[in-house]
Amino acid sequence: MKKTKLFILFICACMALPAQEKGKRSLWKVELAGALNNYDAWEVEPSVAFLPLDYVGASLGLMFIRPYHDNTPAGTSQDKQLRWSYTNDYAPSYLLALRPALQLNTPKWWVGRDKDYALYLSLSPGLTLPLPANRGFNIDYYPNKPGMWTTIRREYIQNQGARTVYYHLRTALSLEIDGGFIFSLGYTCSDFDLYGGSRNITIEGRKLSLPAHKLMHSVSIGLGYRF
Repeated sequence: MKKTKLFILFICACMALPAQEKGKRSLWKVELAGALNNYDAWEVEPSVAFLPLDYVGASLGLMFIRPYHDNTPAGTSQDKQLRWSYTNDYAPSYLLALRPALQLNTPKWWVGRDKDYALYLSLSPGLTLPLPANRGFNIDYYPNKPGMWTTIRREYIQNQGARTVYYHLRTALSLEIDGGFIFSLGYTCSDFDLYGGSRNITIEGRKLSLPAHKLMHSVSIGLGYRF
């Protein structure tokens, strides 16, 4: 009888132990990252990640992106009687994109006198989804004469056939403090086209002249918190 009671207590203890460990594990992470890329643009990306396992999880970010300088396409009408330019700042480039991704982490290397700092690497393959995929904006026409800037006609133009899905791969070196705060340095490689939403727009028989890169490279720093 005593052996049976001891056995039952042992089983209960074993069942309770994983529950206690699971309760102590930080399942969620929020992060705010800032980056610069080779399109001469800055990025700000808040994100949230769910990490049910120590080394595997999923994240969702919302990227805000904008070039340092406004690329201002302008030109003349086919009969050379009018000039045109767009009315919206940064109109041809994307502003927002969703970024769902997997998050794969290496085991932590604890450092410091009290082992309260942890270093680890992360690898995050994912998707970049521009919002919306096709850009649209207004252009103004005015007389093609020096000093004449009075708009005589306004047209709304809309891109068609833009890509809706791009791919990215992010790597990061993170330093996690025992209290849950995380500092990270990352690099992202992507086929994301910052001006992809305007590539097919034609004005007066010509496509817009916009910067283009085969791949987009970004270097970022981030501050996060696990809870």
